Amino acid sequence: MAEAVLAPVDEFWKVAQAPRRLRNAVTSSVFGLVIVLIGMFGIRSSSATLRCAVTAVGVVALFRGLQELGRIRIGPEFALGVWLALFWLVVIVLVAIFADLLPIDSYRKTELVSLRARPRLSFDEPLGRDANGASLLSRSIFAARVSLMVAFLSVSLGLTIGSLLGLVGGYFGKWVDVLVNVYTNSTLAFPPLILLFALVAVFSRGVWTLSIGLAVVSIPTYTRVMRAQTLAVREREFVLAASAMGASRWRIMIKDILPNAFIPVASYSFIVAASVIVAEGSLAFLGLGIPPPRPSWGSMVADGEIKLKTDPHIAFVPAIIMFLTVLSFNRVGDWARKRVLGERNLMG
Repeated sequence: MAEAVLAPVDEFWKVAQAPRRLRNAVTSSVFGLVIVLIGMFGIRSSSATLRCAVTAVGVVALFRGLQELGRIRIGPEFALGVWLALFWLVVIVLVAIFADLLPIDSYRKTELVSLRARPRLSFDEPLGRDANGASLLSRSIFAARVSLMVAFLSVSLGLTIGSLLGLVGGYFGKWVDVLVNVYTNSTLAFPPLILLFALVAVFSRGVWTLSIGLAVVSIPTYTRVMRAQTLAVREREFVLAASAMGASRWRIMIKDILPNAFIPVASYSFIVAASVIVAEGSLAFLGLGIPPPRPSWGSMVADGEIKLKTDPHIAFVPAIIMFLTVLSFNRVGDWARKRVLGERNLMG
């Protein structure tokens, strides 16, 4: 009885609060945008710390305002961070694919009159230039092509081989599962950097060498996830029914288990891709990545390490781009994994 009486009151309170929430969200968005513009263009102080601090305050206010607006207009499940991460990934993938068609300098071109030029609001040098006078924008874009290509190849190989091993081991069990577990545990116990160092030392440094090495490192992750999914799916009613009707084991694996177990495994690919990009950047930083003159985010950071005190932008620009890309992959990966797990829980 009390709940029936209070329900209209709660509904009235939500409706009354809606205009106030909308007004606060708009105010926060406008305030944040103004503060960002002041931090970027309105402060003439030479202190970069002050400008960055003011801009950061504006970005936080703008983000909170837009997040609230999205939840009011779309629903409580709206996540602005996911949409920003998706936008960043789409942009970075497109510029990497069409880098040769963009109106930018070649990553090989140098300008002796613009050595170590700082980032500025201009079309020619928006991100500045490195110690050799090469455009950091151009080198960062072509470096994105290398990192994304290595990530795509590594994830594709790791997903294919790891899913196959996990599917076979989880379904057949017994000695097959024992062999798969021995391989998985052995690979996980072996230091990945030593394995990658050995591959680079034996074979020539290149995209395929790095991709195969990083794929070998990522296979155990996919194998364990697929094995767990296979063990759960093979006990479902439709699998038992197919087995009772005389379907072969391979048909059950391919037709019944794989489609239901593959999507949760594939949702981890974004997180694995982020780890691969970090690993490729680490190898490039150590001088074991793609050989010059092809740029890589890790090698660009290594080149700017000796100039951190005088020209920090040489190292910070590729580091920030790499950070945003890895963060976006992780954010989208977490969102995809939660969506997949949520849908599977609803389906029972």
